[in-house]
Amino acid sequence: MPARTGHGEPVAPLVSLRRHPVIVTTLLLIGLLLGLGAALVVPASYKAETRVAVVPANTSAYTIAGYPLGARELAADYARWVRNRGADNSWSPSGVSDVVASPIPDSAVVRIEVEASSEDAAVAGAGKVADQLLQQVTDAKKQHDPAVAYAQFTQLSPQVAKARSEVTEAERALARATVGTPAHTQAQTRWQNAATALSEIQLRHDAAGDLYRRLYSDTAGNSNLEIVSPAESQGDPERSAFLRYGIVGLGAGGLAALLITVLMDRRRSPVDEGSARA
Repeated sequence: MPARTGHGEPVAPLVSLRRHPVIVTTLLLIGLLLGLGAALVVPASYKAETRVAVVPANTSAYTIAGYPLGARELAADYARWVRNRGADNSWSPSGVSDVVASPIPDSAVVRIEVEASSEDAAVAGAGKVADQLLQQVTDAKKQHDPAVAYAQFTQLSPQVAKARSEVTEAERALARATVGTPAHTQAQTRWQNAATALSEIQLRHDAAGDLYRRLYSDTAGNSNLEIVSPAESQGDPERSAFLRYGIVGLGAGGLAALLITVLMDRRRSPVDEGSARA
């Protein structure tokens, strides 16, 4: 509401400010100094960032239908993984107060950010969190590596062939033996044992083959996680604090100057107003 002079004429707030330049300047300087002083007192918070990306483990990954989309979804899963570990402080290095992660839109890159009381602690913390994520992914990949399943499949193949050969020999021996004789009983027992062994090894062989086929088309099994941007400090927290608190101080000083000058003009008497006009 505009201030009023002693004759009841309204005075705009900006007019009141122009009438008292000394008061306005003084309060602005006081507000600025208080803001800068607060910036010196409040502890600075340093941030550091590193980036990791989901990359194909081999050229066969490009043959997987929808691999780019799967890689982006995998990056989002890794980001949630980091956030969960940061929330329960299991991945919060010494000196780090906050750990966050987020996938960069339309990419398979994960941004990891940490906050600490010093620049060195922030940079070291970001690097450590990234290393922990890479180690966890490497350990988890051992259970989803198609090469491991293929190696198991090829290792069992000769055993399957040998078991089949033993079943064939046992069938021939059983066919040659006379029914009702001890030789026939022995041949029958031999065939049963060989057939049972073949069934067991065949089951393991088929399971390894099925696992290989499934992992061959799995995004996680055909991807690696690599650091694409090493940990580095982000911004200058001290400069940001001076700017932020300085602006707040100037705003507070300006508001105080506005209120004081308006109140002063409201209290001016008609005599003062007349003297001012003379």
